[in-house]
Amino acid sequence: MIAVRVYPAPPECEIDVEALATLTEEEADAGEDDGLQGNQQYRDLRGISWDQVADGLKAEAALFQRFAASDDLDAEAERYDEEREEAFLPEEDLWGLDVGVIGATLALSAMGATPVSSCNAGGFGGVHTAQFPHVAFFLPRKIAGEVMAVAEAAGAGLAMTIGGLVCLSGKTDLALHRFGEVALAQHRKAE
Repeated sequence: MIAVRVYPAPPECEIDVEALATLTEEEADAGEDDGLQGNQQYRDLRGISWDQVADGLKAEAALFQRFAASDDLDAEAERYDEEREEAFLPEEDLWGLDVGVIGATLALSAMGATPVSSCNAGGFGGVHTAQFPHVAFFLPRKIAGEVMAVAEAAGAGLAMTIGGLVCLSGKTDLALHRFGEVALAQHRKAE
């Protein structure tokens, strides 16, 4: 059985909407082939639907159960990685995202942001270098208020990085999943 880890509080700061980095369509399109912001495994998730967010959240919740039932996190992570290698469609391996950042990454994409990198900080086994779960992304000015409101409601942190990207962070292994749940609930309420 795994316990939900609690991470040191990640840094938070006000988001300066005027200083947000912008991403052109050409840069985003080229990212699939050339990498984006140093991430050579970048996957373009623009255009993710809210139905895909709901499916991703459900799949991620099932993975939480699977990992919680495991006696050996690292062995379970290795088995899961082997299964993902068999995937044919991006949805089948949950777009290659770490367990724990799937819901937030998909929700940010559906909201209109462009995630460029993420890490679960090793809460579900394997070797990870981040100190806390996070998703780094380009945040368009027009949705900044909405993203900030969802982060606050979900108890997730937001900080700007050098260069104007935004980093959504969690204090626990489940915090970013909660961001996805809140975003989906608010989207459904607005429909």
